[in-house]
Amino acid sequence: MLELPPQGRGRPEPLYAILTVRGDPEALPLAEAARLLRTTFDRQRGSLTSALRETLLALNRWLLEQNRNAAPGERWEIGLTLLALREEAIFMIQAGPTWAAHVTREGVQVIAPEGETPAPLGAARAIALHYGMIQLRPEDRLVVTDAETGPLLDPAALMALTRIQNLPLIIEAIEVQVARAVPHPVAFLIMARELVRAPLQEPFSPAPQPMPSPPPVRAPSLFRWRFGKLPQLGRLHLPRPRGALPRLPRWGWPTVALPASPGWVRTLALVLPWLIALITLGVYIQQRNTLIAHRLLAQAQEEATAAAQAQAPGEARRHWEAARDLARAARQYAALPEAAALQEQAQRQLDRLDQAVQPLHPTRLASLPPGRLRRLILRDNELYLLDREGRCRSDAPRPGGCVLWIGYDEIHRALLNEPARELLWSGMLLQGQPVGSLLDLTWAEAAGGRSVGALVALHTQGLAESRNQSPRRVPNRLPPIPDGLLRSYGGNLYVLDREKGQIWRLRPLGEDYSQNPEPYFESPRADLGEAVDFLVYQSIYVLYRDGRVRAFTMGKEEEGFPLREQPSPALPRPVSQPIGLAMDPSAPRPWLYILEPDRLIQVGPRGDFVRQIRGEDLKDLVAAAIDERQHRLFFLRADGTLWVADLPPVE
Repeated sequence: MLELPPQGRGRPEPLYAILTVRGDPEALPLAEAARLLRTTFDRQRGSLTSALRETLLALNRWLLEQNRNAAPGERWEIGLTLLALREEAIFMIQAGPTWAAHVTREGVQVIAPEGETPAPLGAARAIALHYGMIQLRPEDRLVVTDAETGPLLDPAALMALTRIQNLPLIIEAIEVQVARAVPHPVAFLIMARELVRAPLQEPFSPAPQPMPSPPPVRAPSLFRWRFGKLPQLGRLHLPRPRGALPRLPRWGWPTVALPASPGWVRTLALVLPWLIALITLGVYIQQRNTLIAHRLLAQAQEEATAAAQAQAPGEARRHWEAARDLARAARQYAALPEAAALQEQAQRQLDRLDQAVQPLHPTRLASLPPGRLRRLILRDNELYLLDREGRCRSDAPRPGGCVLWIGYDEIHRALLNEPARELLWSGMLLQGQPVGSLLDLTWAEAAGGRSVGALVALHTQGLAESRNQSPRRVPNRLPPIPDGLLRSYGGNLYVLDREKGQIWRLRPLGEDYSQNPEPYFESPRADLGEAVDFLVYQSIYVLYRDGRVRAFTMGKEEEGFPLREQPSPALPRPVSQPIGLAMDPSAPRPWLYILEPDRLIQVGPRGDFVRQIRGEDLKDLVAAAIDERQHRLFFLRADGTLWVADLPPVE
């Protein structure tokens, strides 16, 4: 953690930098890095957001220069959170793996880049930036640490920090949390707004005053006062005029009893001042939030203007990303139509730069139990869902997996009234033999000797299929596979065996696959153990955990396939969280789709980039099925919601 105070020249804002260093931190010249950050920040004369951005980019260029001639084991890769303080606001910019949390008494809001983990500084010239702004109340806390330690902290324990006003106690409490979360020492930054208290005064001691004499006490009725005999005074009797006041008694004034005030009057007298104070506070907060929103909107408009004037696409992308994030932050403080319009404009420009489109008319079809290990197969208007976690039905889970049939009504764009049915599940008896744990699912066409198409499932004990929703065991000579994937092409079945590093081809013999499996590769490939998914269409495409895609033809790898290297120059943004591959082989011109949790990357069979499909509705994607002929996209999210959307035509 670097504290970079103002130097008396340049910008007046204090600057803080929290770095997560991957490499040898002892060899990193932190003094030179700190001097570079503060000097670059002081040279900027624009907005505070643009000053932070240029400072971070300068550090990235410096790291690239340091890593250029260094050996692979001596290079530095850094995640950086840069903060600047202005009055009560904290402006933040993040790049690389970072983590921060705005802790309030209502909850913990994690501030981190959305989607996949961004690339660190020092690894590439093009980096993804994330912007944020925090307004700290007296009881709020801002905690900043590295991306590995932050998610391990207990949110309930962080919320307890809002009730501690002593800064050393706060530091001690967070150190206890860090010690419980990770075994190695870490650096962290805690920010809390100072409370303003009135200074203590000396107690005031007035001069002693004589005690006042007590009022006379009326004697009890037991005693009597004795007066001297009063002289007899003459009395004059006059007639009382009309409307005259009643004669007063000789001793004292008449007592008038006031009526008791009702209970609601007393309640109103107590509540009304508090109600006025709350209304005044609410108006103040609303006006304050509106002022902050307009400030953020002004900065977003400056970024949009700079983006429109930028010459290089990379520079324009950085400005549009800043404008989008600032407009989104402004909408969190106040519902400004201008901020919403600017956010949409910035997103459209980013989509244009990244060659991205949004799915059209997304419609929610159903809510299933949540899950992630799933496969979605589309056949005409029928959907088949493989759930390896066995959550096809919330009332009857199936350990080992299950297969669900779902009917779709194209006319009404909804599911059929017929309820979903389970076709296969682990432990089901077929011809007297139990089905093992389900691994994968595919649709086998009527080709290559097969008379009809059927849904084929791979399980740890062999193969099973559902033909016209009637399950049966498929005779085969495939050895038991504990971890594998299944695909079909031309009536043949292809099984990727991660354990043996081989792809087995099973040719049909009638309706069965009783012939010996054929190895696709001459020798096993160890890298198949890192395969996430694969697909067969003329060639075999294998997707790996690091985002690479390799193509094989006749058992040989295509060396010129552009996606075999990571990051690929053919893609505008590298693949970092691959979850699967999808294709519609029945389309006149099939495309290959790479699935990530927030987008689909559409490429051609030769690996040429076509476009991206992304949007808020695709967030947390786990499975998808494509229908190119009718331009439909069915997708499933981790929360269990099933959607259908229209695919925009390829221009």
